[in-house]
Amino acid sequence: NFDPDIASQALAAYDTRIHMIKQLLGFAEMYELDGINIDFENVYLEDKDRLTQFVRELTPFMHEQGLVVSIDVTIRGGSPMWSLFYDRKELGKIVDYMIVMTYDEHWASSPKAGSVASLPWTEKGIVDIMEEDHVPASKLLLGVPYYTRIWTEEYVDGKKKVTSEARGMEYIQNLITEKNLIPVFLEDVGQHYVEYKEDGKTKKIWIEDSVSMRSRIELVKKYDLAGVASWRRGFESPDIWETIQETLN
Repeated sequence: NFDPDIASQALAAYDTRIHMIKQLLGFAEMYELDGINIDFENVYLEDKDRLTQFVRELTPFMHEQGLVVSIDVTIRGGSPMWSLFYDRKELGKIVDYMIVMTYDEHWASSPKAGSVASLPWTEKGIVDIMEEDHVPASKLLLGVPYYTRIWTEEYVDGKKKVTSEARGMEYIQNLITEKNLIPVFLEDVGQHYVEYKEDGKTKKIWIEDSVSMRSRIELVKKYDLAGVASWRRGFESPDIWETIQETLN
């Protein structure tokens, strides 16, 4: 649940950490998995070293069982519980792969409408981890979003109110067709964009499609990254897998 109190209790002592490790090893064997992906988010800054220690303890056991170990991290930022608690430099030395979740530039409750992950923001996030944390490109996977947000802007009592809802690629394409919208390409973010009025409110969408995905995969090639990871299966349109494969090759 990304509950910081639960994470704190789980990481607090060797006994609790080794208990988790044994469970994960058991699941990996039971389901014949290729690897384990670690995703801790919303963690107290004071648990930073404990999380790193957990990964340090877990990885040798996983490797002994022939499992690949990856960890998800956000881009570098100023939020203690969403960014600063990752010791990317040390984690990068331990794991096989580091998945950089290059989303959300504009999150669900953002006070300002915008792209989930504009191309310049995405590129800077990856470069920062290579340059500042010295994680080699050969270990980095570019995290790409299969979703976008429909932003709603309205004025309530004279003040602009911004809300959003996350939707998958096909939903957005169907919406564009249904409302006869004509997307425009925004060079500065590297994405198609549409906006329209509905019930006196302004709707804004920075679109994820094969065009934006191709640009993202080009970043993988530009920096010779290990590959790509996506969030999440079921949000993509069927053509996206082909776009990724073709661009990677």
